[in-house]
Amino acid sequence: MIPEFARAVNEIMPRAFIMENVAGLLAPRNREYLGKILSLFSDGYTMLSPRLVNAADYGVPQKRVRVVLIGLLNGGIDFPSPTHTPGRYVTAGSVLRRGEIRGQPNPSKVVYAKKPDLRPSPFAGQLFNGGGRAINLNQPAPTILASAGGNKTHFIDELDGVPPYHKHLWDGGKPRCGEFDGGRRITVLESALLQTFPADMLFSGSRSSQYAQIGNAVPPRLAKVIGASVARALH
Repeated sequence: MIPEFARAVNEIMPRAFIMENVAGLLAPRNREYLGKILSLFSDGYTMLSPRLVNAADYGVPQKRVRVVLIGLLNGGIDFPSPTHTPGRYVTAGSVLRRGEIRGQPNPSKVVYAKKPDLRPSPFAGQLFNGGGRAINLNQPAPTILASAGGNKTHFIDELDGVPPYHKHLWDGGKPRCGEFDGGRRITVLESALLQTFPADMLFSGSRSSQYAQIGNAVPPRLAKVIGASVARALH
């Protein structure tokens, strides 16, 4: 879809454009492809080098790393400086609460992984089936996935049982089986709030489709900061 985006830009020739994509676009293995992508845009554009951006640096309660590319027909632009720093990030706990479900409950269960992928942090690796992780409410949440809805949906550890289980495994204990007691998958609304959508934002389609719309989106708070910097450059 990126070549189609470039084609649309070249046909419309807006005064400025902003493109967002996954972090893998800057991986060494994609260097040649990225060069081809950049060459697709009209020579009339002055472009900032593709920037790796963590949404948490701009007030989003989520660790979300993406590539952002900005182009202007006339003039230059400085990429907006981060508004937040580690230690002062907006936390997942600012929108999520233990014992409080916001929106329609997600019935997907949290089940112990047979072969857990253990990391130093209880909230990293994979201690449970699927890509969903326990959310540390004192930190930004992990990246909201477009494939959420089932066991790739992050969850709230209602009974604070993840750290003790992590220690159990770290000390050489055997993996447990069955359902993890106290694990509650976050809802569509909670996912949207972690993306900084307003609470009254409506998403259409099936539950999995709504999770996909949210997981594929650019966090509005990040979009606002970047968009405002472009607007200033155009005046």
